[in-house]
Amino acid sequence: MNHHMKRRGKVWQLRKRVPLDVREEVGREWLEESLRTADVRLARQRRDARLRELEREWDLIRRVGNPSGIESLLADAEMERRAVERGMVTPAVPTLASRLEDQLDDAAGAWGRREGLIDTHGNGMAFDELRDRFVEETKEGERLGTQLEALGGNLPIALAGERWLAKARLTDGTKREYRRFFSTAQAKLPLPQQVTRTDARLFIQWLAEEGGEDGSGFSRKTVNNHRSALSALWSYLDLDTAIWSGIRFEPTKDALKRDVWTLEEIVRLLDAAKALPGEAGGKLPRVIRLALYTGARAKEIAGMQYDAESDWIVIPRDATKTDAGERELPCPDAIRDDVKAWVADPWSGQSVTNRFSELKKGLGFNGRAKVLHSFRHTLLSRLLELGVQLATAQKIAGHKPTGMTYGRYGSKTSVESLRDTVNSLAWDERLEEARKELARRADKARR
Repeated sequence: MNHHMKRRGKVWQLRKRVPLDVREEVGREWLEESLRTADVRLARQRRDARLRELEREWDLIRRVGNPSGIESLLADAEMERRAVERGMVTPAVPTLASRLEDQLDDAAGAWGRREGLIDTHGNGMAFDELRDRFVEETKEGERLGTQLEALGGNLPIALAGERWLAKARLTDGTKREYRRFFSTAQAKLPLPQQVTRTDARLFIQWLAEEGGEDGSGFSRKTVNNHRSALSALWSYLDLDTAIWSGIRFEPTKDALKRDVWTLEEIVRLLDAAKALPGEAGGKLPRVIRLALYTGARAKEIAGMQYDAESDWIVIPRDATKTDAGERELPCPDAIRDDVKAWVADPWSGQSVTNRFSELKKGLGFNGRAKVLHSFRHTLLSRLLELGVQLATAQKIAGHKPTGMTYGRYGSKTSVESLRDTVNSLAWDERLEEARKELARRADKARR
């Protein structure tokens, strides 16, 4: 639980080794900084948030070099521009861009001589071709070329994406997803201003046919999510968004369908969770029960609140993936004690996901069809089985409405109208029957 943390006096510190592949750019082997608290629970939350930031920074370095180097270069260029406007710099002084061009030319010439492409007098390959090859074939050339393009306003996709995401009103989860999309796009596409419609079409088709870690392609939904993210970025950059429209593709992978958990499977999950040592044996069963009764996602469970005056479960907007996820629900009688205990000492969303994943894999539930998110489908299936209207079921689970619209149901009357519904789920009774059935089968097998 306290990985990458240590105490210095009473205050917790973050201590994390910098990955080897970015260590040179970062300039140190270990990163240590204060988490500014003596409270271990708060320190863990701050550690998790900071580690996510560091992973984004390191991923960006892997894609475009140290982003702070480009940002610093752009800041210097802006200061130079203002100095020229105020007459503080004479025209005879070389500009930052011209100095960088000279640096690129010198480095390309030295590389060309080492590679035998030109002689000491510069004879041989045409210099423009030599410089293009230097930029394309060497890390130093790519870095200098990227910096020169950035001075001209053409930022790398990942860095431009970071600037847009800093201003965009998106959830943290969506921003993480978009960062992955931009990193993938940057690895396959030229700089934004150089991307043609043909480039865009070939990239989208590659995502559908060969994208993903296993090279088996993405589903139609994931490909369209990539396209939406890039179209939004192009709009921010004031580039032609039409290059991302009207591209036809046939995905090789079907959309992932989540299965519902059966009663017997839920019994196995709960029994295995209760048998875990330490705090996990108390918290993980609560996670399962909260997900089962509310359909909450991992982050929603982590950010769940309890309004004791109204006896409501509250899931705030900053804990949800979508606007529809923000909701209040009457607290089901069966999990009231679980809710109170959980909100007093929750896990982070990442811990919820990791702990549940370890549990289900240990029971042989491998693959992605049955995960924590599957409890949302399990809950919806149960609500529809009880004859609850689809719109009401969607409200309870925080699903985006289908085929109709409605406002946020925040009034006391509308929230309280759901109390009988959430109490009719009767999961505990149904699970007890399933447990008895499992016991009968086991007893019969022993005979």
